[in-house]
Parts: sequence; C-alpha cells; structure tokens
Amino acid sequence: MNKLRARSDSEKQVRKDKILQSAKKVFSLHGYQPTTIKMITEDARLSPASFYLYYESKLEAYRALNLMGIDILEKMITESLGKQSPGAAKRLRAVSGAYFRFFTEERDLYNIIAINHLGVREFFSDLDMVPVLEGRTKVLLDLVASIIGEGIKSGEFRKVDPWKTAVTLWGMMDGVLILEVKQSVGYVDATIEELLRHMMDLVLKALEA
Repeated sequence: MNKLRARSDSEKQVRKDKILQSAKKVFSLHGYQPTTIKMITEDARLSPASFYLYYESKLEAYRALNLMGIDILEKMITESLGKQSPGAAKRLRAVSGAYFRFFTEERDLYNIIAINHLGVREFFSDLDMVPVLEGRTKVLLDLVASIIGEGIKSGEFRKVDPWKTAVTLWGMMDGVLILEVKQSVGYVDATIEELLRHMMDLVLKALEA
C-alpha cells in the first residue's frame, strides 16, 4: 500500500510540475492576460480538469512561477556574492552579473516576474499574492542596500541613502534589460551585457567617495 501511495504521489508531482512548466512557457510567450488554462493544459497534453487538481486559477499558477523565479534569482545572487572578494563595488557588480545571468538563463521566468503582468488589474488586486511578492522583492533590495551601506561605512562610497540608491540601481538594471525585451539594441551597436557593464561603471563612479 505504501509503495502504491508513493507511486501515486510521485505521479501527481510529475503532473503538477508538467503543468507549471507549460504555464511558464505559455505565459512567457503570450503574456498573462491572453493565456488561458486550456492553452496551458494543451501544451502539457493534459485535460483542463487536471489543472484544477493543483491550482485554483491561472493566477495561482502565475503566482507560483513568480515565487519560483524569485527563488532562483535570489540563489544566483547569493552564490555570486559568495564567490566575490570583499569590496562594495565588486559586490554590486556581482549582483548585476547574477541578474544578467538570470535574464539570459531563465528568460521565461524573467518575463513572468518583470514584464508580463504589467497593467493587469487582476494581478495587482490579489491580496494574497502581492504582499508576498513585494516582501520577497524587498529582501533582494535590502541586500543591495546593505552592500551600499557597507561601502559607505568603509569609506569606499560617499554618503547616500542606501535604500533609495538600491531601488534606483535595480530600476536601472531592469531598464537596460528591457531594451533586449523590446528588441531595441540593434541600433545602439552594443550588447546588453556591455550596456549593463557601462551602466554599472557610471553608478559606481557616482558612488565613489
């Protein structure tokens, strides 16, 4: 009986993972609003009824993908910082590099956490999801702010507001990455990686004590 139950639980997890992977693909390709549960289950080659065994709505699946993306990004940043030598400037570059790596290696999840739900009222009115996602995002911003604060304390950076600077820096990174999303880099004669590096050069120059 235990073996049968373990097999059943394993099969359920496989189906749940399959649905989530298909949801990631379809949401990234079509955006949140146009995506339907039927589109997700057709990609997964499962019935729509199967979807509701694991998720109450497409919004719940979207929320799960947002959290998955933030988990992966946070892990990449933590790993990158763990390999970096001391120094606030180098640590900020490590954060930027990890975000670029997430953008390139997990493009579907980047689109989901940063792009696809913009302007969708249903997403921002979800009282269960929004505070959780905002809290997880704030953890990342607090990490960046703490690095800036360390740089100020050590004399490497001039005195600035660490939190406002962290939020601004993150917005600038997203601004550069979205150029690639909009396919607007062809005319600037530079890669996204080069532009991101140049942006960090400007930021760190401005922060110099």
